[in-house]
Amino acid sequence: MNADATGPDGKPWNARFAAPLRAVDRIETAAMTPTVKFRAYKEVDSRDPYMNGHFPGLTLLPATFFLEALRQSMNTVVGRAEPVNVLKIVSGRWLAPVLHGDELCMDVEAVPEGPDRWTVRARGIRRDGTTVSVVKAVVGTERRPHGLDVTGRPPSADDHAAIPDYAGMLDILPVAHPIVLVDRVDAIEPGHRIVVSKAVTGSEPCYQSMDSGLPGSRYTYPHSLMLESFGQAAALLWLSDATADGVRMAASVRDCRFAGQVYPGAVLRHEARIDRLISDDVFVSGQTWDGDRCVLTVGMMATVTRSRTAVLGR
Repeated sequence: MNADATGPDGKPWNARFAAPLRAVDRIETAAMTPTVKFRAYKEVDSRDPYMNGHFPGLTLLPATFFLEALRQSMNTVVGRAEPVNVLKIVSGRWLAPVLHGDELCMDVEAVPEGPDRWTVRARGIRRDGTTVSVVKAVVGTERRPHGLDVTGRPPSADDHAAIPDYAGMLDILPVAHPIVLVDRVDAIEPGHRIVVSKAVTGSEPCYQSMDSGLPGSRYTYPHSLMLESFGQAAALLWLSDATADGVRMAASVRDCRFAGQVYPGAVLRHEARIDRLISDDVFVSGQTWDGDRCVLTVGMMATVTRSRTAVLGR
């Protein structure tokens, strides 16, 4: 069975809840019970919201938008009135770039683990047959609305002569508007730790396609953008010495957990720490806070560096 990526009311999912873009074009459903199996397709388009800033002149599909495609396709297939979300990334690997004009196929298997909860395995395949991503995640409805239980407290700001201003941040980051998702560096220990703030506003592109009259719960800030914002915060720490030709890309994540809703008006504070450096590969961990609530923990995020020539030539 083929289906457009729409909700029960026939409207695109990014009209029913906050989403960075319409991340799925069509779905082929193979099975529904007990295990859900389907394939979801998306053609990468530089004209989509957020896309023309990642990376300037390259239009590389963000790793976090694989997760957005998984969320939207699961909502289409399972058809719940209230949206389900990616609650945990057990592991994820991004093996090859996906550029403007490429079509991504996600081969998905979702095993029920309880009411409105699935363990999902998804393999992303480019139109040329290249495997580009392998993800294991937990998808479902939120069970911990008040945040995650973690040791420690929200990070605080401090003064440091090396803190870049906003223009300095833009010089470091390999992305441009509208996908710049960090606002201010609050604290930095070069080579070790960084604290970065991100204000969530109702004027962001993820809210612009939504229908009027939706309940407040639908304005939850997308987890894909929250993780992208965390990644940019970490990039401000690790990219200051990158070569001009280097494209630093997410390679893998492990043990990422989301909890609690974040709405416009919130100020997220990311604390990222470098755990290991192996040649040009960087391994970080950290947390994201909304006030005194921890809403994201990242067990491990790793990056690799590729030349632009290698990315374009593949």
